[in-house]
Amino acid sequence: MTDGHDNPSGQLHPAATSRIAFSPLDLEIAAFSAFYRETLPRLVAFLEQHGARRADAADIAQETMAKAWRAWSTIDHPTTWVFTVGGREYARRNSRLEEDPVAEVSDRTALLSGHLEFDAVERRLDFLRALATLPPRQRQVMAWSFAEYTPIRIARILRISPEAVRANLMKARRTIATNLDASEE
Repeated sequence: MTDGHDNPSGQLHPAATSRIAFSPLDLEIAAFSAFYRETLPRLVAFLEQHGARRADAADIAQETMAKAWRAWSTIDHPTTWVFTVGGREYARRNSRLEEDPVAEVSDRTALLSGHLEFDAVERRLDFLRALATLPPRQRQVMAWSFAEYTPIRIARILRISPEAVRANLMKARRTIATNLDASEE
């Protein structure tokens, strides 16, 4: 800024703004912020497709993003990284989950927008119920598929054969279609 003598409004001159240099940290923060805003809702949906309740999915997604920030400079494929870390964390939590009979807690969260039409919400709930009927591996493969990963990439990530991925996808789609048809009747 100027001292006010040359520029009484106190605004920066265009020439002054073009000389601003951003540090590597500033660039890293900007890149992560953009990634966070774009990927967080997708990560929450990915975890819900695995079977997580919305509040749990949002919690895991937030923790995963914090881990991603700490390792940001070492991550080559950030979307795959957060989906993998988030999926593993959900699997860990789910494996040690003990049912505790309590009243149902709201799945609302400030991390996600809540202005969806009722029909879309109902279709999504029907779909998530159908997903919940799948065996864990089929649910896992479907979640990766919905995240727009190819069977070959899914196979590499999950360390199984592409044929096993395709077979699980086929069985899962057939089961979901059958369940959705039954729920419409």
